[in-house]
Amino acid sequence: MAMQPLLRRRTVVGLLPALAALGARAQPAASKPLTFIVPYAAGGPADVTARQIVPALSKALGGQAVIVENVAGASGAIAIQRLLSQPADGSQFLMGSPSDVILAPLALAAVKYKPEQLRLLGLASRAPLALVGTRQLPTGTLDELLGDMRKPGARQYNYGSIGVGSLFHLVGEDFAARMKLRMTHVPYKGAAPLLQDLMGGQVDLAFLTPGGSNLADLIAQGKLHAYAVTDGQRMTRLPDVPTMEQAIGLKDFEYEIWGGMFVPRSVPAEIAQRLNAALTEVLRDPEFRSQVEASSAIPSSPMTLADADKLLADQTARYRRIAQAIKLEPQ
Repeated sequence: MAMQPLLRRRTVVGLLPALAALGARAQPAASKPLTFIVPYAAGGPADVTARQIVPALSKALGGQAVIVENVAGASGAIAIQRLLSQPADGSQFLMGSPSDVILAPLALAAVKYKPEQLRLLGLASRAPLALVGTRQLPTGTLDELLGDMRKPGARQYNYGSIGVGSLFHLVGEDFAARMKLRMTHVPYKGAAPLLQDLMGGQVDLAFLTPGGSNLADLIAQGKLHAYAVTDGQRMTRLPDVPTMEQAIGLKDFEYEIWGGMFVPRSVPAEIAQRLNAALTEVLRDPEFRSQVEASSAIPSSPMTLADADKLLADQTARYRRIAQAIKLEPQ
């Protein structure tokens, strides 16, 4: 696919140039601000989270200036390819998600990087999904809905997503496989038209994020029905909606869109460790946590680099398995 032009916007936070917190040997270049690359345009969820991180991150790094730079295009791939082309000195890092780090290489032929070329420093926030349906479907429990879908002679239900190879697409396919259902995938170019057709009854079901959108409001207004959430516990915004395990006893079906900090895998371990420690301080900052919650997301808990390595490896293997099962071909 054609690569889109870079969209850049810089916001400088902090004035002190020193990087004393990173030590003399293992530190990003102290003569210039650090760059926090966001792979999407300004104003989106990833951009908002990055800008929420920056003040506490700058403080944790001894006042080092941190610049947020938006580099949009190719589902986040342009930003990641740019990061990987820069010196691996820790002076640039990325606000990444499953969509751009893991799924873009599976869905887009133009993307040549692999998740293994990146190192996750830790997660900053996460947003579980909800299985929602049009009001033209039975508005009882998920178990009742599945019973209707499995009746002899029942029509084939469909589900929508924001595009082939998107996280919502692969989650839908995994759900259909786990439930032994035949469902038709209907891809859309964005969440807005998908929500419109869900409310209109043209699409039966979809996995979407209630946080940071008007989905929770549409559910509360009775325009859509929520059957279950893909988290280990009920969501604050949807307290009456059960988890998948509570609804139908489905275990190990926890999916979420997370945002995390990444550096190239080739960044020295000492630098990665110090940036991980700085992120840990951010995650313990009450103001940061309250800002994330106000954005309808869930602040993440601190994790070690070893835990972060395992999480990225496990998530990569999981989505690759689904992509292989449905024979997803990069476009």
